[in-house]
Amino acid sequence: MTRHRFGMACAIAITLAYLAYLLAIPFGLVPDNHRLELHEVALAVVLLAGVAFAAGPYSITDLTIGAGGVSARLARYEAKQRHLESDLRALQVALTGVVTKYEWDHLRNLARGGPVPARFRHDRKLQLELERLDAMGFVEPVDPRGLNAIPEDHGAHDGEFDLAHYVRVTAEGREYLALRDALKPGA
Repeated sequence: MTRHRFGMACAIAITLAYLAYLLAIPFGLVPDNHRLELHEVALAVVLLAGVAFAAGPYSITDLTIGAGGVSARLARYEAKQRHLESDLRALQVALTGVVTKYEWDHLRNLARGGPVPARFRHDRKLQLELERLDAMGFVEPVDPRGLNAIPEDHGAHDGEFDLAHYVRVTAEGREYLALRDALKPGA
């Protein structure tokens, strides 16, 4: 028999015995000189609560009684919290790794609104970053020619242009930005 089942069986047995005692009082089955007084009933309730708690899946790791009241640390809650913190950290790492820092900069700058200065690169790096963001659904072309409009318009010269004339952040892109901001360590 596991600790949990044994504790549960004890809690049920003690609870039934206590309820039988409480039911016996009004029927005169307990003599007046053998009845529990108020402080004994309160102690019994506390003991029953303790037994019920012991039968549960929690364990008290620290109990403090002082001027501020009673405080207890529960092992199961702490384990669950550690597990949630671990899951949150995994999500932080996963969301951070979805886009590169350069793609992240494009998304943030486009989401802010206003002009987004960019330079055409002959190594197609900018084009590849935007194509990847487009493939993930985080940005979409504004120009009917699609992302090919950038090399068509700016491939012959190295001057700056406004990236916002060619792509905009989608609702999914904005949601990604919000999730990533919300999951920043320390946020």
